[in-house]
Amino acid sequence: MTTDMTRGKPLRLLVAFSWPLLVGNVIQMAYALADMVIVGQLLGERALAAVGAVGSTIFVVLGFVFGITAGVAVVTAQRFGAGDPRGVRQSVGTGVWVSAIIAGLVTLACWLCVDPILRMLNTPADVFALAHDYLAISFLGTPLMVFFNFQSATLRALGDSRTPLFFLAGASLLNVVLDILFITVFDMGVGGAAWATNTAIFASALTCLLLVTRRLPELRLRLNDWRPHPRMALRQLWIAVPMGLQFSVTGLGAMVLQAAINTFGVAQMAGMTAARNVENVACQLPVALGQAMATYSAQNYGAGQLGRIRAGVRASVLITVVSSIAMTALALLFGDLFVAAFLRERTPEVLTVGRHMLWVTAPFFVPLGLIFIFRNTLQGIGRSLLPMLAGFVEMVMRMGVALGLLHVLGVNAVYWGDPAAWVGAAVLLIVAYWAYSFRWPHEREAEPCP
Repeated sequence: MTTDMTRGKPLRLLVAFSWPLLVGNVIQMAYALADMVIVGQLLGERALAAVGAVGSTIFVVLGFVFGITAGVAVVTAQRFGAGDPRGVRQSVGTGVWVSAIIAGLVTLACWLCVDPILRMLNTPADVFALAHDYLAISFLGTPLMVFFNFQSATLRALGDSRTPLFFLAGASLLNVVLDILFITVFDMGVGGAAWATNTAIFASALTCLLLVTRRLPELRLRLNDWRPHPRMALRQLWIAVPMGLQFSVTGLGAMVLQAAINTFGVAQMAGMTAARNVENVACQLPVALGQAMATYSAQNYGAGQLGRIRAGVRASVLITVVSSIAMTALALLFGDLFVAAFLRERTPEVLTVGRHMLWVTAPFFVPLGLIFIFRNTLQGIGRSLLPMLAGFVEMVMRMGVALGLLHVLGVNAVYWGDPAAWVGAAVLLIVAYWAYSFRWPHEREAEPCP
């Protein structure tokens, strides 16, 4: 079901659009959490450390291709908001080619570089083989992730945030079943968890494709729509490549931190992996609101309804601040329980690491949440260069604090890397949004339609 977000009250539209995204993001995150919990409980601390050691690397790769598909969908949403069905079909058809080519190149390059990546991360010898298996198999699933994320992004561009939710729910259940089956019955070890995720994603994406093309006439492409349109492709790449790089740059900073963490041993690796999963849970509502703002701002920008974008930002910021404060309180009060959920052997050292990290990062959940609102709003109007710059700021702040103070504060410097990155990026994005909001009318009038 498509939704025209250029009409109606912004707060109501954003809440209605974002709650399926919130549930869907939690379910999608359940893929990673299911791997962590099942691997930790069934295979032990070394296996959990191996999965955690490559998590930031997988985020870099998947973040890039996710940014590509999301950037392609921005053009689709703008054409939908402008009431241009032919432009919508051309954007989708061209986007298939753009996403597929980039996914193929990225997958090949990453799969050939598994060993150098693990050595760069200072992966300990006792978990190197396990991390290699998990990372190599995860890279092979990159085209499948693109396959599904492209469909999800396209549906969101048309105002449909509910359909992907149902397929994510099915994929999540299948993933858990296959995790247990591949690890316990087929004895596939840590690689079985990666194969389970790949299989579940493929089944969900294929089912979604078959159903959506029957239900939505907007996505029934004609033969001419499948022909790549160079001008459309350039417009998509102009938005999508900075978005992909922004996700990747953020992940690169996390990789540098992971390399530093890996030098402190398995206990630090396992404890910080568990704590980072708590952080991921805490920011899911701002992530969903940010995704809603990307579609909302793109459709309204295409329709020339610029005042509605500002109203949507105000509503999203209010919800984000309130929810982030609440999540900070929950993380500080019940962090030990969340950390323990990922561990079979709940040693005092690992639990202490997780607790200490949360006490440093949780008070900064508000700036973390604001990043998603302002970044997605700017990307929705097609201004993805400044969000990419904010990603560089995140990386520099994270690396500067974590590595610059490593010899002074020890592992505590790594804990403080994330809060420094969040504050720096949030300030830049808020200033950029404020500056751009005065220029939108002039840019909108001068910008040709793709």
